Amino acid sequence: MAKYNGKNKINSSIELAFERSKFRSEKMAEEEKVMKDFTIFENHHYGRIDPQMNVVYLNEVNLKNFNPQSNSSISAVNFVVDAFKKVQSRFKMAAAVGHIPRDLPFLSEPKPHTGYKDPKELYNSYVKTYFELFNNEFLKGQKILTFDEYYNKFYEYVSTMGIEYPLTFTAFQRSKYSNIFTTGLAVSIADLSIDEDQLKEDFFMNTSCFEFYKKICLNNGFYISKNSPWVLVANILSPSLSLYTKKYRLSTKKQIFFENYINTINLDINLLINNLLIYYNIYYNTKSYYKELDICNNKLKSIIINKQSIDISYIDNKYTEQYMYDLYLSIRNIEEYSPFTNLQLKEIIKRTKNFHKIFDKPRAISYINNVFRKTYKNRPGGLNDIIRKIDRRDNDISDT
Repeated sequence: MAKYNGKNKINSSIELAFERSKFRSEKMAEEEKVMKDFTIFENHHYGRIDPQMNVVYLNEVNLKNFNPQSNSSISAVNFVVDAFKKVQSRFKMAAAVGHIPRDLPFLSEPKPHTGYKDPKELYNSYVKTYFELFNNEFLKGQKILTFDEYYNKFYEYVSTMGIEYPLTFTAFQRSKYSNIFTTGLAVSIADLSIDEDQLKEDFFMNTSCFEFYKKICLNNGFYISKNSPWVLVANILSPSLSLYTKKYRLSTKKQIFFENYINTINLDINLLINNLLIYYNIYYNTKSYYKELDICNNKLKSIIINKQSIDISYIDNKYTEQYMYDLYLSIRNIEEYSPFTNLQLKEIIKRTKNFHKIFDKPRAISYINNVFRKTYKNRPGGLNDIIRKIDRRDNDISDT
């Protein structure tokens, strides 16, 4: 029996995806251990989810500049920079002795072009657009006078935007709006378009030193991105990478994440509160009042209705972190494909508030994190989800 059954003739898109993924995960692992497709299934989250299924972002104190002597600000995690410098030295040596050509763009002398990108900056830019649409489009023609009204309308807006447009930092970091460069584990040696396959072949895959490139990357703990072969990504399970991680007393995958990354959920509620305050004030300042017409003593009269002006003290007094659990958990449930019913969600909110009251905020946040990360393996679109669908289909067939 054939081990790999993926063919274009397969009618079921789910089955075809499963067979293709099996080929990629098994066959490609056998033939090209250094090439990895970061666009499929859980690979998309590489470096953004730790071994305990926590969504994470990099602690920037562990960044290292690729060239601190220059004005360049391109950086990555310290051990990634060290490993890349070794790759550079191997290429320089190979070119010097004539083992590889000296005139190949990008490969004869690999240089960092893109490194770490701050996910918080990307998130702030994304949220700006998110709230501008809320203020300028969703609330257009509506009379919103108070922050309470703004707050209540906001959940309606989030529900309308749905899972395609995440709001929390946690959901953003796991989404297509973030990218692998936010992990600090990736470095690009070219500025080429991922959409143009011909460029991949001309500058990398069809060059005389592509095999050498793969060998050097493999021997120094790097994956090469299959869809953008100019992007190198540290393989945190590679024994070769351990030559560089041990310098920083990192010996396991768990330790790499524990020492270098922070859970995104720790920022979520504060970011939510701050953004609501910032963009309500923008909404207020755009036009701080409404003008209405009224008839008084048979005369048409204009009445000015002022919007509510607020500051941080107003938020601190009413919209406390405990108060925000209702909105935050409701939003997270939407972002996670609504795994919980309204009744279940109410119970989760109740327990969260009890944890906060009896213990503290960190314990409450930990509870929320545990509740949602248990749902990740069952999320639609992942490899586990496709396997379950295949199994259900086969069982249905066998029962007929």
